[in-house]
Amino acid sequence: MKLFVQPYGGQEYDLTARLPSVKFLDMKSSAPKLTGDWLTIVGSDGQRLQTATYGANQVTVSLFIKGRNMADFRLLKAELQRIFYQRSLIRLRSSQEPYKTFWVMANPTDITPIQASSQGTVDLIFTNPSGMAQSLVRSDKLPDDLSSLGFGMNLPAEPLSYVGTSNRFNIYNPSDVAIDPYVNHHDLVITVKGSGAFTLTNQTNGTNIELNEAMTTSDIFVLNGVVPKLNGSTNVDTNFGHIELERGDNDIRLSGLSNANVTFSFPFLYF
Repeated sequence: MKLFVQPYGGQEYDLTARLPSVKFLDMKSSAPKLTGDWLTIVGSDGQRLQTATYGANQVTVSLFIKGRNMADFRLLKAELQRIFYQRSLIRLRSSQEPYKTFWVMANPTDITPIQASSQGTVDLIFTNPSGMAQSLVRSDKLPDDLSSLGFGMNLPAEPLSYVGTSNRFNIYNPSDVAIDPYVNHHDLVITVKGSGAFTLTNQTNGTNIELNEAMTTSDIFVLNGVVPKLNGSTNVDTNFGHIELERGDNDIRLSGLSNANVTFSFPFLYF
């Protein structure tokens, strides 16, 4: 089995190939941490649910370290600490579920050998701030990169496409949750090209974004979460709207734009 590590802004590598004396045993994530915001009404029984959010959970990586002697064990320990104890998030994925990734930060864990030996097993604990796993590939890489998706990812039988060129098209969200860039700050980037002022609406849930100034064919409009930009500038006239994606099918409507090309880019989210 293999454990793949990617530093923030760096290239992914196989930890077991880099450190052959370290054997990867297992990687698992804790249960989703669902927290409710409850309202108590004086004179009424019980409580009412206001909102529910997913908090950070934990990812545990189990390793077996086999040093030739105690000095070698300590060198391996130091190298593992250099790899995992970074000031920024690092990405982990395993050969057990190669299509899902976790962006995590290491918690303090002592790496100690079995008594009177130069080898030992350690469970490294990481905080996963999003509380979820992400797909290895973003939606806009499909359908060309379907090999980066696998079993258990809620995929439909029909082909997946995340580029719309007509006034009505479907965007499928296979995630375990709705994609909400406004309240939950989920990663969703929508890129629009074409001519004219436009309205883009998700008919499934009623969210929309309107551009009130006309684009030309050389212009590029980007809605990064809730931040709109036209040719890189935030000085743009919109209705301050945003788009959310429900689980499964989303009926997307586009009006006012000719020669349209609309791309939805987001990672799929899983428990």
